[in-house]
Amino acid sequence: MRLTLIKAAAILMFTQSVPALAAGMDMSMGSNTTATTGYRFALSGPPASAGPGKSIVSIRLEHDGKPVTGAIIIQSRADMGPIGMAGMTAPIKSLGEQPPGIYRFEVENGSVWKKPDNWALSFSAKVQGVAQSVNGSVTVKLSP
Repeated sequence: MRLTLIKAAAILMFTQSVPALAAGMDMSMGSNTTATTGYRFALSGPPASAGPGKSIVSIRLEHDGKPVTGAIIIQSRADMGPIGMAGMTAPIKSLGEQPPGIYRFEVENGSVWKKPDNWALSFSAKVQGVAQSVNGSVTVKLSP
């Protein structure tokens, strides 16, 4: 009898939480998980050569069209997903924020791919006052 009551309580809790989970709600806070709506990463200009096989890419982080300063990039990735080869990655290194609102990265794509092509640059950033990480990507044509 005791086990049946425990099962019934578990089923009741699950069925009550499913609609909220399906709607993207965080049960503990009761808030919508789309707190990062309005943020996006965008190219800030054409990539620049940093020597053989290296490119410098400048990225803007925006919120509702306005630049976001002081973000901390916690993850970055360069891959060839735009041409169907997401498994082909290249080293990417953050060069910091310079000028404010522009985040610069060095991508070592020449040692991976010996011709110009499209690369996906994906980022996760922490923004002051935003509980969740801001995620996004840009596609850029890089030359070796």
